[in-house]
Amino acid sequence: MARILLDIENLPNRMTLKAMLEADGHVIVTETPELAIAESPSQAVVHARELPALLVCTAHHIADAVLAMRQGVYGYIFLPLQPGEAPLMVRRALEAHTHGLLRKEPSSNVPEDMSLQAAERRHIHEVLRRCKNNQAEAARLLGIGRNTLWRKLKEEKKPSTPLH
Repeated sequence: MARILLDIENLPNRMTLKAMLEADGHVIVTETPELAIAESPSQAVVHARELPALLVCTAHHIADAVLAMRQGVYGYIFLPLQPGEAPLMVRRALEAHTHGLLRKEPSSNVPEDMSLQAAERRHIHEVLRRCKNNQAEAARLLGIGRNTLWRKLKEEKKPSTPLH
């Protein structure tokens, strides 16, 4: 599986995450990692300049996680750690990196007030473009079913009905 750098000072979180990732077949390393997981948003951003990076955070720090993601961090893993979440996020970050879906530069062209629906639509179309409109592949990379992707695309084409 992957060689992962854990940049986490909190010993209980580090040891729990290490055990979860090793149980999934990953190797924890200090040199030549393929992915980094940090507990500091600024450290995650530094790591994201060179390789896929994830941030470990609590719900209270979600705004910091979103800011880090705008600066190239792939995503975050919530504390307290839940079984299966860290390995899932590692797989998704590595797949996105493999398929060239990670941005190395900050996404300054995304408006601050973009709605979640608009951001989702934009992301879906970016993934479709990179998959050359292969909906099955795009759905797999997005982590959704093909029917869900088809439904979302179909909903986009519906004309909005004005309120009376």
